[in-house]
Amino acid sequence: MQFQVRPFWRAISLSIHGASSLHTTQTDSRHSAPSSSASPDRAEQTSSLFRSALTIAGVYLLIMAIILAGAWALITQDWVRQQRIQETELASLARAQNEHVAHTFSKAGEALRNLATLIAQEKTDPALLAKRLQEQAAEDMLRTPQLRLFAAYNAAGTELFSLRQRGNASLPALPQASLAYWRQNTDSRIFIHPPVRDASGNWFIPIEQGARNAQGDVLGSAFALLATQDFNEFFRETQLTPQDRFSLLSLNGVLLLHFPAQSDEAPPDFASLLAQASRDRNTVTFETTYQFGDSRHIGVFRLLRDLPLIAVVSRPTDVARAGFLAMKQRLVMGVAALAILLALVSWLIHSDAKRHEQARTALGRLNSNLEARVGRRTAELEQSNRELIAFSYSISHDLRAPLRAINGFAHALREDFGAQLDAQGRDYLDRIYRASVRMGELIDELLSLANVSRAPLTVREVDMSGMAQEIVDDLRINSPGREVIFEAQPGMRAEGDEALLRNALSNLLHNAWKFTRARRPAIIRLSAREEGEFLRFTLADNGIGFDMAHAKRLFQPFQQLHGDQGYGGTGIGLASVRRIIERHGGQIWAEAAPGEGAQFIFALPLRAQVIRRRRK
Repeated sequence: MQFQVRPFWRAISLSIHGASSLHTTQTDSRHSAPSSSASPDRAEQTSSLFRSALTIAGVYLLIMAIILAGAWALITQDWVRQQRIQETELASLARAQNEHVAHTFSKAGEALRNLATLIAQEKTDPALLAKRLQEQAAEDMLRTPQLRLFAAYNAAGTELFSLRQRGNASLPALPQASLAYWRQNTDSRIFIHPPVRDASGNWFIPIEQGARNAQGDVLGSAFALLATQDFNEFFRETQLTPQDRFSLLSLNGVLLLHFPAQSDEAPPDFASLLAQASRDRNTVTFETTYQFGDSRHIGVFRLLRDLPLIAVVSRPTDVARAGFLAMKQRLVMGVAALAILLALVSWLIHSDAKRHEQARTALGRLNSNLEARVGRRTAELEQSNRELIAFSYSISHDLRAPLRAINGFAHALREDFGAQLDAQGRDYLDRIYRASVRMGELIDELLSLANVSRAPLTVREVDMSGMAQEIVDDLRINSPGREVIFEAQPGMRAEGDEALLRNALSNLLHNAWKFTRARRPAIIRLSAREEGEFLRFTLADNGIGFDMAHAKRLFQPFQQLHGDQGYGGTGIGLASVRRIIERHGGQIWAEAAPGEGAQFIFALPLRAQVIRRRRK
């Protein structure tokens, strides 16, 4: 009969334990998990994604505005820098060309003044004058090779002499002497005639110097023909780009010289440019942009010192701006690449935000479904708990009456009719009596285990050292003849429910007291130490121990490793201990060896992390 009753009570106990554990877990999930009742619907998700996209677009536009502003500032700065560079280069080139032209014309003017002085001084013999003029011209022609032809005229316009440089037989004819100009003007500077060209296409500039006596009367003039090839060679050597051009103008804008000369290219209207410059700036040293042939040029106009000439150095605007345009192109390409990269990053951020929003929405729906399932499971578990409570009440009241009747009638039968029974009958009667008592104890233990699973926890700080000492003192009173050495580490404290922790510690100390009864002396030690976020307690004894192969059965209800060795017990105590420790967020295990004692180790959190809390 006892063999059939035990599995039945074991099934009931496991059902109570499992239902209570599931109920507490669901209750803790309801307390600890965030509520998902306010999960966003599709409209809220769309609105959130729109706000996110709007924010990303705003940030993108702001960054691009900053980048464009910086790029524009760089472009403007580079444009100003390139303008200054072009101005400096053209001004330097014009200055160098001016100095060379002025030096050449200065030597030519000096040679003509020498001839004019001879004309003004010599009044007697024309042959002697011609000879002296010839000698002086030859000497000046050696000093200034650019002067290819010398000639002189008297006041009547008659040629006094003419000298050509060797190898220049095909030089163009000189223009007519400007004696009327010299009579009307007292200017002593040379007079520059329009350029002339020989049969080979070479250009020459005729220059003339008037000859006056001391009284200012015009006695004649001296001519020289200046070759322009030297100017062209010098400019070719000093120009900074192949597209640079050089022009030489008279004061009224007549083009005297142009390099490089192109027959199909119409020169600009320099006279209008000079007229505008003199009207705007009152000077002929300026910079302007004008159309030259098929392209626009940037030109620098500079007046030659002490000469009625203007030198112009120009450069096509596309060449002048080539560096700026290349830098602008690189900068624009960089900004475009950066814009594309930022757009890609923004798109990735938006996609990631969209993915997270969709995941959050899906999680919200999942939580909503989970909450509904938890609600249904909670209702089912609450119903199951109510049924178990009713069942426990039935056990504690309805089953105790028959047990008391069995126990009472067995006791009465032994007293009243014990003499009529033989030894075997009295043995059967004793077994019935002991079985009823045993069944009562099992009912008490089962109710105790159910109460451990259902009872709410009141967490406070518990003095484990003092509690253990009180339990051992009670055990000494009940067993005065035992020689037991008990050592408890002082100052051990833990957070938890005092009543349940006392229950657990009492069960462990009762086991240690029971299984060390054969030792002289019995030794029981309780110690604790911190390990991370847990406080580890160790209860060690020198009792009979057990085989670790059966350790899994140790904390199961109604499981006894030494039930056949006369130690008694119901197998509920260690199951209650495990449930109490687990409800406090800890764990328990045992280490032992047969005949060498046992260690029961349980770890409790430094800060209570109970699985089941009191419901408000």
